[in-house]
Amino acid sequence: MHKLLQLLQLLRTSIVYRSSALVLSIALCVGGMFAAFTYLWESNTEQELTKNRMGTLLSTVENTVSIACYLSDTNLAKEVAQGLLNNEDVASVKIYSNKQTLVDLFKNASPQSSNRLLNKLKENLIIQREVYSPFNPAEAVCQIEIKPNISFIREQINTKARFIALLLILQTLIMAGAVVIIVMYLITRPIKTISDRLHHLSADAKTTLPLPPGNEADEIGQLVRDVNTLFSKLSHLLEDERDLRVQHQIGEKKFRAIFENSETGIFLLNPSGEVLSSNPAYRRLFSMSNDASAESIKFSLIQNLNDYALRLQGMLENATHDEQVSSEDFLLEVGNPPQKKWINLVLSSVENKVLQGLVNDITERKMLEESANQLAMTDHLTNVANRLGLEKNIAKIQFEMHAGLISSFYVLMIDLDGFKAVNDRYGHEIGDKVLLHFTQLLSKIIRKSDFIARTGGDEFVVILKEVDAIDKVQHIATKIIHEASQAIEFGESIQIQIGASIGINLVDQGNFDMAKVLQRADEAMYYAKKSGKNRYHVFS
Repeated sequence: MHKLLQLLQLLRTSIVYRSSALVLSIALCVGGMFAAFTYLWESNTEQELTKNRMGTLLSTVENTVSIACYLSDTNLAKEVAQGLLNNEDVASVKIYSNKQTLVDLFKNASPQSSNRLLNKLKENLIIQREVYSPFNPAEAVCQIEIKPNISFIREQINTKARFIALLLILQTLIMAGAVVIIVMYLITRPIKTISDRLHHLSADAKTTLPLPPGNEADEIGQLVRDVNTLFSKLSHLLEDERDLRVQHQIGEKKFRAIFENSETGIFLLNPSGEVLSSNPAYRRLFSMSNDASAESIKFSLIQNLNDYALRLQGMLENATHDEQVSSEDFLLEVGNPPQKKWINLVLSSVENKVLQGLVNDITERKMLEESANQLAMTDHLTNVANRLGLEKNIAKIQFEMHAGLISSFYVLMIDLDGFKAVNDRYGHEIGDKVLLHFTQLLSKIIRKSDFIARTGGDEFVVILKEVDAIDKVQHIATKIIHEASQAIEFGESIQIQIGASIGINLVDQGNFDMAKVLQRADEAMYYAKKSGKNRYHVFS
């Protein structure tokens, strides 16, 4: 037992013994696997050869069997069977027909014991063949069945397989022994020598490892030189590490100064949205006092973005699981009294499931963007919506219809009758005043919740929502036509009279088609013009 423990200790602590044991173990495993494979391969090969030999024997005696069966000659059949049994591969021969069994002979075994042997053999080794009449090749007169001699086949297989397996194992052991000796003298022993010397070196000592004899030019020699180089650099690395520590402390102080004095809100948070730390700018942005409690700061982001909980959750998941930088704009009400404020929030992953957040006040930028968007969608002369504004409004109504907020709306396409003549006669200045007058007229007639747009020179579009009857729309159209036809005076010498042709289109969920919303109202308006102008027509 003591020697066994010593051997196990050597295997754990010595690369020489461990590598030798490993090589020998692998060699034995490989040799064993190849020996097993050889046995299986030899078994299959011998079975196939046996089958071929028995098939050849059967073909040799087939004509004689045919005559014996045709004449029902049991003596002749028995002679054929005994001749086949003289072959060591054959265990039994049976010649039979539907009417009788001519012969059923076995070798060295009773039929019952022979059957037990046959149960161990693959079915494809048992040969059965139809025997045909010597005078009529189409007439089957009997069948012959030959069963193999299992004992002989197994003996042949075992003899050949053992010989080959022994050769393979012997060859493997010789090769493994050679490998062990080569590895021991060329690799493991020099490495052990280097390991022993390296173990006694001190990190502060300036001594170096001597090169092992005979290994000056190979990888082991290069390893020793590399170790010596590392030792020579160790002191410099220690000094550099001390310098880096000092620089890190300086950088940390600079970062703290930037963190505390930045105008951008900087904070750390966990994947649940709880704030772990924040700078003063973050607290100012959310109107929190400098002496705010740690608990209020911890949940400040979740509370301020409570109305956008799903969007915030999506940003947290993207930053945590997908490690993507997420950026979103939010409109908040913060402070007391509450004030609307636009913020831009950026979240990114840092490490160990900690996220970094940046938040900026973008209220001024958003107001400029909104002003620019409003300017882009407004007609500069009449200060009502232009065509872009109209398209935006129709898209908004479409969303409201899909959400079930409204069920239908009316589109009034208005074209001023006689406006071109006014423009040609009095010029654009008077024409612009006429357009302003008509815009003011529309604003007085329709409700504040309705929508007006100028889409062309003298074309206007009115959208009426939440009107439950066509007669109300017709009443509004009649009033617009009546008011538009009243004379307009500019000074004492200029009196202008125009008219209005109106096309009306009812739009509901069943016939909402963005491309045809205005087209149908336009067609109705042109029908009104062709019908005499200064009237309205409802699209149908």
